[in-house]
Formats: sequence, C-alpha cells, structure tokens
Amino acid sequence: MNRLIIYIFCTALWSQASFAQSRLNRPKLVMGIVVDQMRYDYLTRYYDHFQEEGGFRYLMHKGVNFTDMHYNYAPTTTGPGHATVWSGAGPAFSGIANNHFYMREEGRKVYCVNDDRMHTIGQKNGSGKKSPHRMLVTNLADELKLSNNHQSKVFSVSLKDRSAILPAGYMADGAFWYDTETGYFVSSSFYMKALPQWVEDYNAEQRSDQLLQQPWDLLLPETAYAVSIADDNPYEGTFYGEDKPTFPHDIPNIAKKMRQDNIPPYRMLICTPHGNTLVTEMAKKAIMSEELGKHDYTDMLAISYSSTDKIGHQFAPASREVQDTYLRLDRELGDLFRFVDQRIGLDNVLIFLTADHAGAQNATYLSDHKFHNAKYVETGQLVTEVAEALTQKYGEGKWVLDVEGEQIYLNRPLINEKGLALNAVQDYAAQIALTQPSIQDALPLHLLRAATFTDNYKALLANGAHPNRSGDIFLVFHSGVILGKGTKGTSHSMTYNYDTHVPLLMMGHGLPQGREVHQKVGVTQIAPTIANQLKISAPSSAFSPILPLQ
Repeated sequence: MNRLIIYIFCTALWSQASFAQSRLNRPKLVMGIVVDQMRYDYLTRYYDHFQEEGGFRYLMHKGVNFTDMHYNYAPTTTGPGHATVWSGAGPAFSGIANNHFYMREEGRKVYCVNDDRMHTIGQKNGSGKKSPHRMLVTNLADELKLSNNHQSKVFSVSLKDRSAILPAGYMADGAFWYDTETGYFVSSSFYMKALPQWVEDYNAEQRSDQLLQQPWDLLLPETAYAVSIADDNPYEGTFYGEDKPTFPHDIPNIAKKMRQDNIPPYRMLICTPHGNTLVTEMAKKAIMSEELGKHDYTDMLAISYSSTDKIGHQFAPASREVQDTYLRLDRELGDLFRFVDQRIGLDNVLIFLTADHAGAQNATYLSDHKFHNAKYVETGQLVTEVAEALTQKYGEGKWVLDVEGEQIYLNRPLINEKGLALNAVQDYAAQIALTQPSIQDALPLHLLRAATFTDNYKALLANGAHPNRSGDIFLVFHSGVILGKGTKGTSHSMTYNYDTHVPLLMMGHGLPQGREVHQKVGVTQIAPTIANQLKISAPSSAFSPILPLQ
C-alpha cells in the first residue's frame, strides 16, 4: 500500500511539472543555423532557383524575414560572429575580439578557441585542444541549461572548431567539428571523455571518403546560372592540380593527386558542397540518436555550415560555384526540415537561420567594372611606416607588437617604460596611418572606448573594441579594399554593408508566418529574442532589445 501511495504521489508531481511546462508553451527544440559568409542578397539573387518548398523559400514564406539585418560591430569575422549570434554580445563584451587576437597579459597572439589544457576526443592529434575559455559571457546554450538544472540537451556541430564551440558555450552536452587531417568528427575533453557512440558510428561510415569519389558539377542546367559570371574567369582560385577553376571539378582526381603528395584530401573536401552534406548528416544523427525534441524541456541544436565560407573565399560572390553551393544547400535544408518534421513536427520547433558575416565582391572584378577604389592591400608597408614614425618621435624600440586584420597592437610595456601617455601615442600612430592612400580613417582605441557613436562605421568599431584584446589603432580602408595578397577570391571583416548585411529568417513555434520586417535591426538582438521565446534569462551581456516579431 505504501508503495502505491508513493507511486501515485510521484506521478501527480510529474504530471503537475509537465502541465506547468506545457502551459508555458515552449518549443520542443530550438535549431539555430549559421551559414558562414552568407550575404543577404543571396536570398533574392538565387530565389528563382530555390525549391518551391522546403529550404530557403520555406523559411521566407512560413516565418519572419528580416530584410535589413546587420552586424552592428566590426570586425566581421567568424569567431566573433558565432559568439555574438548565440550570446547577444559583440566583441567589446564577449572577449572574442577576432578569430586571432593579441593577448597582452600573455604577450602573444592567440586563436579564439585554442586551449592547450585540453586534449582531442576522437583522434590522437591536437585538433581537439579547444574550449570556449576565452569567451567572457554566457550564451543561449548556457542559459537554457541553467534554466532547468541542465535537463535540456544541447549539441553543436560544424566543420570549423570555433563555429561549433562558441555556439555550444560552456555547458553544452557536446560540440563536434571536422578534423581535416583524418576526415572524422572530433570533440574536446572540455565537453566529454569519449565520443558518443553515434558519432563513432558515423565516423566509421567513412562518409568523407565516399564523398571524395563524387565530382562537383552544376546542379542545374547552365541557363539557371545567368545571375553569375562566366565559369572561366580570372577572379577565382583553383583546386589543387587544376588548370582552370571551371566545372566540372574532378574531386576524385584532385583527391588522388593530394594523397600522392601526402596532403590530406579532406582539406579540399570542405571547400566543396560535400562539406555541407557532412554537417547535415551529423545534425540528423544528433537529433535521432539524442532524441532531441522528445524531452520534457526544450532541447537545442546549433548547426553551422562552413563550406559556404571556404567556397566564398576561393571563388567570390559572383561565381557559379557560390551559386551552385547555395542551390545545393537549399536542398540540404529542405531535407533537414522534412526530417525534423517527421520526428518532432515543425510546429514544435523554433528555427532561426542567419550568417556570421557576409562577404565582399572580388576587388579585381570591381576594378575591372570601373570601381577604381577596389584593390588588394597588404598592411606590411603601412605598419612599417607607423613603426618608423614612432621611432623618430619617441626613440628606438619595437613599437608595433602585432597586426591583426585592420587593427594595430602597440607595445604598451615600451610605452610605459618610456613614461609616455598611451592615448597620445595611439593618437600619433593613427595620424601617421591616415597618410596612407588606401585608408579612409584611423581611430585610436581610447576614442572608440570613450566616445558615444549612435550610427555609422565608428559605432560598429566601438562595439567591436575590447579594452584589452583589441588593437590600439583601428584602420578603416576604402570601400572595395580587401586585405591580402593576390587577386583571387574574396574576404570579409570590414564595416561596409557588403560585410555586415546578412539574412535572418525565423520560423516555427509561436511565430507569425509570411511576415517581412524592413526596419534595420542588429545581430545582437537574436539571442535575447530567442531567450524571450523560451521564457528564460537572456545571456549575461545581451543588452539589445528583442526583435519585432509581430
């Protein structure tokens, strides 16, 4: 009798808890998708050849489409992008100042997720010596875990380590990324002691080797690619051993050549749409094996597609390769959504899709079409002139410690040793940088930290300026300038619309359908909006207001 009474009592408590959860009307699963280097205009440029139902169009028609979503800080790069999407905090608060940045207290440049205290889970190499330890804020994954005593399940998957780790945050059940030396997915001892069996099983399928046997040709007839430039053009990089960057790309033969030269072909695989396939398959495995969306509390899955970035860097936005990648990704998304609908029901899932940054047109392509400012620029000469000017004014010494993108790190210990005012040295260095022909503006860190900018590029730089991890001088190059050598492909990181304007599509549980929002909004609003939908605390430094969904 006593056992029966206890059973009835416990059942009643469980029923009350479940009832309370259902009354809150939360989604069963949040699925956040970040497409690396996706410009907003890809949605409209390729619209006619997206599927009628299932992929990008499905999100646009069945959810909320923010047509003027921008990164409201710079630098617009992958590490800060993923950290901000999931935390609502730009580099000034997240501490993820760039993909790489100079750590003054350590006296060295660091990679945003490297952590030598960790070891690789899944392989015997250093690809898993990673963690989010340099991120100074909580994110959505952390807050979801904290909201219910860690009863939600949270996983993250990407090809890139930083794109898996920064969304996963500190408390996720697992973050998995691709090891380009072996073709397997790995993790870090920060998250687990051993790979889950389903990841081991997926690795054992050797999908990478199977995909390396598939050439990359156009998905649709050539007439569908009229919005892209000619296939044979001087603006694109080639794959290993290729004579021309043209379709079809003979992936099996390229892989064979790479192996003959002792180069892992998996490095090339992620520069094709096949890399996106690996991520989609891993996401489906996670949903099925971990039974995401089947629990009493909301689960979360972070998915980051990185092949889009690799292909964008190599071929640039106007290429047929980029267009074909997005047409194929559209089909991948449709397949993923159908899978989720069958297992959980899309009405029970909150989906958002955005990008970690956008990307510039190839500078030579713009120059050839009469935009004379566009060019490729190396910062070496500029930095040399800044260093020489500082030497002439203040005396001998190594005045510049490092350069990362558009930021110059001055030697603060030397400045202190000589009894100089840091602000004054920053001002003088910025003044020298302004004399360079490719520079639009040069701003000292102290100005960005002290002034209040409500709009334009200065506001973006201020939001990206961490007091200890950012450079002392922020350089603003002319529109169309790309940092780096050569004339192939493209890059990103600046304050211009071509780097900041990204898509944001939100669909599913509790959201209106077919709504377009045309007001300008910022990427820091995504995390607090999702937190609000989940009825949990926003991440610790998510200060922006929620998005106008209704």
